[in-house]
Amino acid sequence: MNNIYTAEQVKRFETNSFVLKGDDLRAMQEAAKQSVKVLIKDYSKADYLVLCGPGNNGGDGYFIGLGLSESNKCVKFINVLEDSKKSPLCEYAFKKVKNLEFIDLKELKNISKKTVVIDAIFGIGGRIDLDNKLMEVLSVCNEFESKVAIDIPTGLDSNTGETSKACFNADKTITFIAYKVGQRINDGKNFCGELILKDLGLGMSTNENPEVIEFSYEDIRSNIPKRKKTAHKGNHGKLLIVAGDEGFGGAGILSSESGLKTGAGLVKLLTRKSHVSASLMRNPEVMVSGADNAQDLEANLSWPDSIVAGPGMFDNFWSEQLLYKLLESLIDSNIPTLLDAGALRLITHKAFTKIKLHEKTVLTPHPGEAAEMLKITTEEIQNNRVKSAKELQKKYGCIIVLKGHGTIICNKQNAYLCSSGGPELAVAGSGDILSGVIGSLIAQGLTPWDAAITGVGIHAQAGEAFANDVGQIGLAASEIIAYIRCLLYTSPSPRDRG
Repeated sequence: MNNIYTAEQVKRFETNSFVLKGDDLRAMQEAAKQSVKVLIKDYSKADYLVLCGPGNNGGDGYFIGLGLSESNKCVKFINVLEDSKKSPLCEYAFKKVKNLEFIDLKELKNISKKTVVIDAIFGIGGRIDLDNKLMEVLSVCNEFESKVAIDIPTGLDSNTGETSKACFNADKTITFIAYKVGQRINDGKNFCGELILKDLGLGMSTNENPEVIEFSYEDIRSNIPKRKKTAHKGNHGKLLIVAGDEGFGGAGILSSESGLKTGAGLVKLLTRKSHVSASLMRNPEVMVSGADNAQDLEANLSWPDSIVAGPGMFDNFWSEQLLYKLLESLIDSNIPTLLDAGALRLITHKAFTKIKLHEKTVLTPHPGEAAEMLKITTEEIQNNRVKSAKELQKKYGCIIVLKGHGTIICNKQNAYLCSSGGPELAVAGSGDILSGVIGSLIAQGLTPWDAAITGVGIHAQAGEAFANDVGQIGLAASEIIAYIRCLLYTSPSPRDRG
């Protein structure tokens, strides 16, 4: 797992660690020294072009160029934004290299594209509202074969992962002290390339609470439930799924199938009567019943260890009455419950606002649903996914799983970021599968929090395994289930199991 911080947290820690102690020059020199080691190791025979801005990131660049020059490397500098006043440290570093070779921005197009171009223009304090001249510079830089950013690519927001119209597209980013949020979410992962952390021995991770913790499948494997040799079906939980309005029976079928094959001992599906036969044909192991009204649901509410509600539900009387009865019953029963899809839109309605969701509830919105829940735009959700997830948690008091590239899971205390998964999972039904997985893990005894993190990790890794086998295009959601089953046994692909 990796601790990820906001730019403000890093700046504050930086100030307290060495700026106030007068060690900021030493820290800059150490950052440069470690960067030079990386550059020489990875680009041993290359020439270098360093683009330096007027702030401390520019100072980093000047010292890096100096170190490369002292290692007998061919180095050229461009003093970007030369009319801007330099910071004291940048000015000091500039004086150290002013006798080395500088070129004008106009000469940038004439430099060999095999030269390693180093972006030290802005750093974590940079903006994304770049002027046209600078965007043109970045566009030319992106034509070079090898591109390295110092701390963060110019044009990338270090907190949100948003980018300018033009952004330095790094092959590698050498970052200092700690990972920043914007490097790991939205477009940040694409534009940072390989991310290399040099913490300068300051130990921020042991002294500051992170904004978000990044995890992968390998980090959650130990959470996967184990079975005793003496186990029977009653030992592995009972999962109730309420899903599938008219015309959308597949949502309930997919969710119940993934719940069953993730390991729940017993799975029951309550759906429209018109979908019962289809469910039985596909999964006779799932106990399926048609539910016409809230009374049909009520008779089943004392049975489950966990509940999933919402896949294939809509803004109509059938969905509304079932969900209202369910949530009303949970006020007293406190059964762990996951709400997805249609249920998330319904709880925003006035009739539901007086029902308080208990802390064992998991909400799994995609960005569009999250926007409706917070009454903002989808763009606003995507622009700051960590903040949005935390605002959802604060508003509803539940565990939040904000789906999408870089899924965010948060509760009152912590926020986690899943680093796995890709565009292969952006298909209809993928969320239904995830709901069943998380619900199944809860039924098997995981806490809702552990189940949410574990389910997201397994689901994302299953998508990656499919992409490795087949490709990123053409995944049918039901195909993910076979990969999920394999990951429960630590085998990434059905092909590996014959």
